[in-house]
Amino acid sequence: MKVCVTGGAGFIGRQLVNSLEAAGADLILLSRSPKEDKANTQYFLGDLADQSVALEGLLDDVSVIYHCAGEIKNEALMRVLHVDGTTRLLREVDRVIKSKKRNIHWVQLSSVGAYGIPARKAHEVREVTEVTPTAPQGEYETTKTLSDELVMAYAKIEPQFSYSILRPSNVIGPSMTNQSLRSLVNVIKNGRFFYIGSRTSIATYIHVKDVAAALILCGNDERAKGQVFNLSNDCALSEIVNAVALSVPIKPPRLCAPEWSLRMIAKLMSRKAGFPLTQARIDALVRHTSYPVTKIKTMMGFVPHYSIPREVTTMFEES
Repeated sequence: MKVCVTGGAGFIGRQLVNSLEAAGADLILLSRSPKEDKANTQYFLGDLADQSVALEGLLDDVSVIYHCAGEIKNEALMRVLHVDGTTRLLREVDRVIKSKKRNIHWVQLSSVGAYGIPARKAHEVREVTEVTPTAPQGEYETTKTLSDELVMAYAKIEPQFSYSILRPSNVIGPSMTNQSLRSLVNVIKNGRFFYIGSRTSIATYIHVKDVAAALILCGNDERAKGQVFNLSNDCALSEIVNAVALSVPIKPPRLCAPEWSLRMIAKLMSRKAGFPLTQARIDALVRHTSYPVTKIKTMMGFVPHYSIPREVTTMFEES
């Protein structure tokens, strides 16, 4: 039976497709632009965000769906893709289940953003597990969470449908487009980094290859059915800072500035274009939120393989 991947051209989707192809999987990829089929990989021309494009035939021979399609930039398209697109794909799943009389397993790529941010202060100590209530903020997080809920609701009424939902933290890798981590590395290498509030903040990252491996595990292991898994390789922010500094090499920074004073400066300078210190960046540097991988480790035997401090220094060796 075939494996279907949506969002296969994205940052995480590309890694997943590469891993599946290397494993010899028979793939069908939903694509917005025509591509030539290759060995064991077929392209299906379509767009989940386009209501006029028919999906009939996409899943006729599919037993596992990896739903990785996502919109991270254009807020106007997020609900169209994450909610309406998921609804359209589920309708096609329903048609195939009823006409073919067979099971389909859906692996959903979600986000720890479903749990929201600390309720009080950004620096409050907070451990987020799979039983933490969802409280998304922002259009991306809200619509991705709604997509999760649609999948779980359909599984309750269709016994031949199962799901696994994977919620990774901040995904990193050599081809990522997010530049915030690169900016942090450059500040450290230039000797301009200082801690805010304390030196005990937590960095919540996971390598893209670990995400792809966890997705494939969820698609192949019966124990993953009906489960939600968080995925992160948390470490102290200081571990990343020290690793980057020693790679230059320079002396690891120790200076720690009061959070309240920097927040005041950021507020006063918020109207100055290009001023690097924002409330959001301060939030990111003072967080003590963690995402333990206890559940996926205990149930599935999965632990992240790629060390975040090591990978960060390797990724940005030329920065």
